[in-house]
Amino acid sequence: MALKDITLGRYIYGVSLLHQLDPRTKLASILLIMSGLFIKDSWYPLGIAGLYTVIAALLSGLPFFYLVRSLTPFKWLIILTVVLNVLFVGGHILIEAPLPYGGITAEGLNLGLLYGARIALLVITASLLTLTTEPVVLVDGVEKLLRPFSRFGLKPHEIALAMVITIRFIPVLLDEAVKIRKSQAARGLRPAGMRGNLKSVSILLLPLFTSAVHRAEDLATAMESRLFNSGSQRTRYNEICMTRKDWIVIAVSLLFVLCMICPYPLFF
Repeated sequence: MALKDITLGRYIYGVSLLHQLDPRTKLASILLIMSGLFIKDSWYPLGIAGLYTVIAALLSGLPFFYLVRSLTPFKWLIILTVVLNVLFVGGHILIEAPLPYGGITAEGLNLGLLYGARIALLVITASLLTLTTEPVVLVDGVEKLLRPFSRFGLKPHEIALAMVITIRFIPVLLDEAVKIRKSQAARGLRPAGMRGNLKSVSILLLPLFTSAVHRAEDLATAMESRLFNSGSQRTRYNEICMTRKDWIVIAVSLLFVLCMICPYPLFF
């Protein structure tokens, strides 16, 4: 897996409908669709959620390969999910093999493919959120969603601050890791085999950790020089607000969720 394949925390500028939506709308819609996916283990709700994701991807105007690249860091998790279900779920044997249940079962294969497709769909949906929403705007939406819980002792602003720092520095550290790896390759580092790959990772982590610490110190100094105080009320240059398009999208998301939890297809 190449470090450039990790799209988490990256934002792609655009003027599509998905880019224009309020971040709270996208967060609420994604939570609704994800909740509908876990209601029951069936291909029907997965198909409805897949249709929803395809429509959202078309409305985003993003290149298709960006969404495919978002699956690359999770490919081994998807493969492992499929393999474990095939190995350890009993039922009707399709192919006899020296496995715990006597072979590959229809139920194990079905569940493995179902869970693997579910993980892939969740990753793509979450990628649509981060790729079409600026990190600062996304965190602003999270803070406003959590604001009602402040009366119970929750501190939405501090949570939002931690989130924006984390999301903002993920692509920065990934770019730094790419530069370090290229500089090591220019100096003749050519890992071979599993032991060599593990050694190259250990050599990469130390300068990357040092760079992260230096960036954290610079950020703390910049915040202190600007008299930053997490407990004070802060104003924003651009205030986010819900529009008619946002309410329509939420209503459509609710309709899709109702289709997912309905025991019979609503289209027939």
